[in-house]
Amino acid sequence: MNSNHSLSKLIVTNFGPIHRANIELCPLSVFVGQSNTGKSYLATLIYVLHKFFHHLRSQLWYGLHTKFDSLLQSGSNDEINRWSASLAQTANHLYDFKTDRSTSQHEIGLSDPLGAYFKSMISNLDTALLEEEIVRCFGLPLDDLCPMNGESNPHIVIHHVTDEPDHDVEFQFLLQSGNIESSTTIPDEMIVKLRGDNINASHIFSFLAEPEDYLEPDGSAINIRGSRLLSAISPYISANIWEPFAGYAYYVPSERTGMMRVLNAIVGGMIGHSAMDGIRPSPHMDELTGVMTDFLEVFTSLDAPQSNPHLHQAEKSSDQLQNICARMEGKILKGTILTRNSEITNIPQFVYQPRELGNPLPLKNASSTVSELAPILLYLRHKARSGDILIIEEPESHLHPEVQVQLTLEIAAIVNAGIRVIVTTHSEWILEELANLVNLSSLDKEDRVKIDENDEALDPKDVGVFLFQEEEQANGSTVKRIDLDESSLYPSGYDEVATALYNKSARIFNKREG
Repeated sequence: MNSNHSLSKLIVTNFGPIHRANIELCPLSVFVGQSNTGKSYLATLIYVLHKFFHHLRSQLWYGLHTKFDSLLQSGSNDEINRWSASLAQTANHLYDFKTDRSTSQHEIGLSDPLGAYFKSMISNLDTALLEEEIVRCFGLPLDDLCPMNGESNPHIVIHHVTDEPDHDVEFQFLLQSGNIESSTTIPDEMIVKLRGDNINASHIFSFLAEPEDYLEPDGSAINIRGSRLLSAISPYISANIWEPFAGYAYYVPSERTGMMRVLNAIVGGMIGHSAMDGIRPSPHMDELTGVMTDFLEVFTSLDAPQSNPHLHQAEKSSDQLQNICARMEGKILKGTILTRNSEITNIPQFVYQPRELGNPLPLKNASSTVSELAPILLYLRHKARSGDILIIEEPESHLHPEVQVQLTLEIAAIVNAGIRVIVTTHSEWILEELANLVNLSSLDKEDRVKIDENDEALDPKDVGVFLFQEEEQANGSTVKRIDLDESSLYPSGYDEVATALYNKSARIFNKREG
């Protein structure tokens, strides 16, 4: 199986304001267009799908544990032997990879009954989980997300295309009143792909027992060694089946500035309400979507190192991400985001340490630029890892055009560090700098550095800019990919506003002078 090239498509029809969207999920996907055309709807849906598949991965693993327990309690010797042989064969393949690193990628086929188990579980999805996440994250009943144009029910298709059609994967979901119907197309053979340069390969080897150890006659290896081995490789099984939705997803909503500034007040109100009325959600929490509550949960659950109970800088995530954070603080924020432990609530408080002042400022007293960018920086430091996805609504909010351009450069660096990014934007400044970074990739490194010392460039294949447009005949919006035009810019239509303003000023000047 040659999977060096793959493409993941997301096709959405009749979902809220969206009549039809057919997009390729790129390392950097940018949603542009007028308001109320569905940019945030589609971004939220992608977040929902990440949450759903994350739940599904947990279900697969829990179901496998349950299966092992059932085998040991009531399984026949023949059934236990077949599972043991399947585990031993997997271990043999892993040993071959461990001893021979001549290839950069190694593929392991899971024999039955192990492979059959995963195929059965993935083909029978628990769509109640998907409905729960849709309702939670949108804050709306399922029926309210049906098309505004009264046409057929919403339909979602995820199609992962590989070089070999027999290995393509497709999930389809049809949203109906009260339930979701699903169908799944997966390869006949379950494959685990490992890269020789991937540090996680060594992690898997640490759980690897000798193949013959999985063949113990009492079946104990199924419950002990087998569980440990499958625990290590199951993330790669799921990644092969539902990539690019295998990583964690983090959503930075457009309301982030206000939420960061009143974070402590919100948490304090929740705690006070719980103290008075028992541990139950505040009625005000019903006004928040799941996207917003997830955002709050991230920042109320960050752990601060105990070595300094008062003030500290965040620990490193990865060298690349740490460098991005340091550059953002140095060039954009002109100061540092620090975390202070609360001795009363044990919930972290975030403050801004300007370079010019001696004392840190609470975020509510810092500039809007600081409170806008602080959550992005904190995500990078504390949460995001290569393979995850970061969704940022309107990164240009409250930012000077010069800062918007600088932030676009950092977004490119985030993508180059292995994190997938989705951006919704109305900013022509962001699009123009994005076009510059794509055009830079056509130059040699020496020439790029002469133009921009940061040397961040984006491969055109890694960037997808998608235009959301109203279609009167369709009673909804359509989404299409736009490429660089003859001016090497993305034709979003935003520049037409600047052109119209210029023409208006010219007419005023001509009338006044003439």
